[in-house]
Amino acid sequence: MSISAPRYAATSVERLGRMARTLSILRHEILRRAGLGNLLVVALTYLGVTLIVVVNGELSSAVGQLSLSTYETPFGSPLWGLLTLIVATAVGAGSLADDRGSRAIVLYLSRPIHLGDYLSAKASSIGSWMVIAAMGPGLVGVGILAVLGVGSASMNLTAAAGFTAVGVLAAIFFTGLALALSSLTDRALYAGVAMFGSVLSLDIGADVVSSVTGNSTVFYASPITDLTTVAEAAFHLPGPYAIDPVRAALLLIVSGASLVAVAYWRLSRVEVVGE
Repeated sequence: MSISAPRYAATSVERLGRMARTLSILRHEILRRAGLGNLLVVALTYLGVTLIVVVNGELSSAVGQLSLSTYETPFGSPLWGLLTLIVATAVGAGSLADDRGSRAIVLYLSRPIHLGDYLSAKASSIGSWMVIAAMGPGLVGVGILAVLGVGSASMNLTAAAGFTAVGVLAAIFFTGLALALSSLTDRALYAGVAMFGSVLSLDIGADVVSSVTGNSTVFYASPITDLTTVAEAAFHLPGPYAIDPVRAALLLIVSGASLVAVAYWRLSRVEVVGE
């Protein structure tokens, strides 16, 4: 039996690449937001929007009045905008605020995790949830109608493209809004209230100002109106708002990107642990 002291040798540890680190944060964030409450909200969105698309498509087909504008019905009611806002608030309000509140963000932003990697993972998580909720229900409804033989193949494909375009725009804007407001506080509740308040205030305020001044340009300030205008153009339906759908789409993209930049700037000012 040897009485000499054991010898230990340090083994090399392989460092994961930036992509692996980003995907790890993304996977954790997606699962983190897959709580019962969030899943119920998403399920309600699918139930409401899919039923509207399928029922209206079947009824219109039965009376011989099926057209591309029939698929636009969900966007014509406040249900789609409200459910989309609820989902964005549920999955995005705590994306950065929770990490700020627990101070986990201090460790996240320490090397070798870069700020861009961290923010990209958070944005991808919110964007994924938003695509699922804003785009998915419409596509499911179109798919059901196609299986039932309602509408031509070209009409269903055009409708699917319309739902995809509106869903992507909604994901871009609401992802940026959630990141920007969540980066300003360490309480998810405050960020959620700010998201709801800002979007609803812009929507109601634009309508009030336009009715008083007669200026339709103010409708560009409402993201819900911008999304509705794009949807009406995508489904070849004349909209009630005198704004250009192309400009509305560009405004949503620029606003989303600008809000992400605000979140990046805010996080860049967080003190991190040194090496």
